[in-house]
Amino acid sequence: MWDLIWHNTRMTSGYQFFSMKQPFFPIGKNVVKVLDALGDHGWVPTASPNYGGPLDDKASVDWPMIVFKKDTAELYEKQTLLMAVKDQNIPGKLMACGPAEVISQLKGSFAARLKQVSPAAQEAFDEYDTQQEWDVVWRETSITSGMQAFSLAKPYFPKGQVVLPLLEEVYKLGWHLVCGPNFGGIKVDWPCLVFKKLKQPSTSGALAFGAVKDQNIPGKFCITTTPSELTAVTQTIHEALRKVSGNEGITIEKDEYDADHGQVIRKTSITTGAMAFGTSYFPRKESILAITRSMGAKGWKLEACPMFGGMGASWPTFVWHQTGQVMETAIVAIKDQSYPGKVVLGGVEKDVAKKLMDCFAVMSGPQVENKNDSYDQDYDLAFRHTKMTSGKAICSLQNSWWPYGYPMEVILGELMQRGWEPAGGPAFGSMQLSWPAVILQREKPTA
Repeated sequence: MWDLIWHNTRMTSGYQFFSMKQPFFPIGKNVVKVLDALGDHGWVPTASPNYGGPLDDKASVDWPMIVFKKDTAELYEKQTLLMAVKDQNIPGKLMACGPAEVISQLKGSFAARLKQVSPAAQEAFDEYDTQQEWDVVWRETSITSGMQAFSLAKPYFPKGQVVLPLLEEVYKLGWHLVCGPNFGGIKVDWPCLVFKKLKQPSTSGALAFGAVKDQNIPGKFCITTTPSELTAVTQTIHEALRKVSGNEGITIEKDEYDADHGQVIRKTSITTGAMAFGTSYFPRKESILAITRSMGAKGWKLEACPMFGGMGASWPTFVWHQTGQVMETAIVAIKDQSYPGKVVLGGVEKDVAKKLMDCFAVMSGPQVENKNDSYDQDYDLAFRHTKMTSGKAICSLQNSWWPYGYPMEVILGELMQRGWEPAGGPAFGSMQLSWPAVILQREKPTA
């Protein structure tokens, strides 16, 4: 299910038995070398859906996937900047790896801004995060809500008023966010941010950060952007979302748990919520498209969808850049951890169904059918009995829930022929459930 496979690689810290080092944390310099090598051939990361699932009742696996597209317009430089958040650690850390010039710049204005939003932060390597693996490490950072032991606050939820200012500083240097892969496994999650530098830097528009908090009562969508845009962005999403079934009673209101965000829309229903039969927190097409299309209609382009989480929580997020381009969006979501396995699509042209059926019949078998059931009524297309991963590998050396490359390539390839380009890979789910998804977007033609 793949064209090329390299064996004996070392991209993360791996298992850490009898060690204080954190497991499966990315090795920054190795990851950057791979992304730079692909950049040399004109390939740019564009989305990063996160795969994975349970091994047993105590352990799970995470498989970061990065989708690339050819930089035919030659917008980006070849080199890569990688940042990784290590909040599931004492102390919390933020680290970066990339070209020497940008690392030097980060130690100036970026570090000063980090000190403003996370006052205890200090630059220092240690024996667990060394100069051999990263170019710079800041310790004592607080990027998320942290563990939240003995508290009703949710663990490791991203702080919008910390994440946004840090993104703004990187954008001022000419680097733009292109994807947000998530590394981890065994109940840890390590959010990462991948940046590419524009060849022709221009005055950057505003950024906006949104985070889904459906694993909460009430459900929330937390928004942070520049003060001049906050009211307009909040009202845009609120007006679109309240027209979706299940969101009629949403309100704009912050509480004592929302101090780290600009504004909050409460009583939201963006996923299926807690459900029986193992399908909890699957993304609702109408809610996702209401959020992303309303922003796109106002000239906000989706940059990436980093995933935060930890201790069984999964927090999908969205980063937008105000470009003035009117965008429309679509979604592809994978439901391999259910029976039957499914791939569902929303917001796309229905005439893509035949070609996708031909693809699935070859790769998943003749039992595949295009048929919505009671769980997927809001999606435009639903393919049942699909196989997008290795599934639960029982009595086998095969890794469980490992993604298959060919089916995803065919889906995205067919949609790209219709102008849809991957823009983000938000990770939905809870506990050990993982629902990979890809948000696609294209510029909406003017009348």
